[in-house]
Amino acid sequence: MASSRFESEQFFSESFVESVGAILFRLSTREICTVHLYDRNEYVLAKGRRNCGETRQSAAMREIAEETGLRCSILPIKMVTRNPPAVEAQHVPDEPRLHIDACEPFALQLRCLAEDNVKLIWWYIAAVEEGEGFQAGTQEQDKFGVKFHDFASAVQKLTFQMDRDMVKKAIETVEGTYGAVHVSTDTQVSYDS
Repeated sequence: MASSRFESEQFFSESFVESVGAILFRLSTREICTVHLYDRNEYVLAKGRRNCGETRQSAAMREIAEETGLRCSILPIKMVTRNPPAVEAQHVPDEPRLHIDACEPFALQLRCLAEDNVKLIWWYIAAVEEGEGFQAGTQEQDKFGVKFHDFASAVQKLTFQMDRDMVKKAIETVEGTYGAVHVSTDTQVSYDS
């Protein structure tokens, strides 16, 4: 019996869980949202488990609303990825390529929870819907504290180095996509490169 030429592991459904989260930007003030987990005194990014039948994007927005009380949308970004374009006119080699206005996960974390038990965490870049404010009754206020920080402070505030590295990459990606950000009074966002 032949085996793959690539180092591989296989997990069945009872051995993995999928989580989804997002780095939540407030573009008008160039800030990032952190979540303070009161019970562990940790500063993290909004994320949680994806429900069966739920898309990753929907799960990310739901988890942000549950943990922060804020509505958001996935931010279209310039992203280098090995994924092929939405429409393949011809064979596309498996290699990194630039996509414009991508609304795909920009990072994947793999956590080994126990032997043969893993968590996949898909990360998006999202923007708070300016002018919306908190959604009453959505945030789990007894579990989470929510605060926006300027970019540098957000990186320093996070408890885990992996999160800090990911936020640095998200900042680089947003600045590479949008440059300086301006928000008009009707909450439409415009960008200067």
